[in-house]
Amino acid sequence: MGRVLELDVYQAVVLTTGLMVLVFATLYVLYLLVRNKNVRYTEVYLSAEGEDVVSNPTPGVGGLYWAFIRQYARRVYRLLLDRVQTGSLADWFYFISSWLGVLVLLSIILSLLYLAARW
Repeated sequence: MGRVLELDVYQAVVLTTGLMVLVFATLYVLYLLVRNKNVRYTEVYLSAEGEDVVSNPTPGVGGLYWAFIRQYARRVYRLLLDRVQTGSLADWFYFISSWLGVLVLLSIILSLLYLAARW
């Protein structure tokens, strides 16, 4: 049939490490060949909308969303700007983790209610 390659532990580690290095080097070379060579430098633009939304002459979905928020939900928009968009990673983490805590607590309560209703 076929030959079976018998290796001890050290030879197997060296062989697999060499194969992994070869595969990753090949993938890196393919990435270098495929990637975009044109680097675009733009000046810094700080906005709630992305650059693609601001540069379009027609409003996109993101721009319409933020326009709606600014117009009809000013308190929520102020809260988002003042509390969430501080630039501090810790503030962002506390905001996201608090919402995650609310969602986990809500899911536990709903699961318990579901189990109580089925019982």
